[in-house]
Amino acid sequence: MQSNFTLIDLVSQRHAVRKYLHDFDTAAKLEWIAAHGTIRTVSSGFRETYAFESRLGLTAGFFFDDLGDFVFLGDHYTFQ
Repeated sequence: MQSNFTLIDLVSQRHAVRKYLHDFDTAAKLEWIAAHGTIRTVSSGFRETYAFESRLGLTAGFFFDDLGDFVFLGDHYTFQ
């Protein structure tokens, strides 16, 4: 999946990524993110949760809420 958007750090670029992927379904969002690094599914016991590592080695944990929006995982909190 080609785009003009270069993903370096999913967390710091989250607002731009959210805007860019607004009309994508979950599968397409995951495909787009995977094109910019490595993504794997993590067993959380809650929702389908993902770990992303960019090509620069920057990591982000996230899942999608009921509306398909990103929810990121911090050390002891979640944030959008």
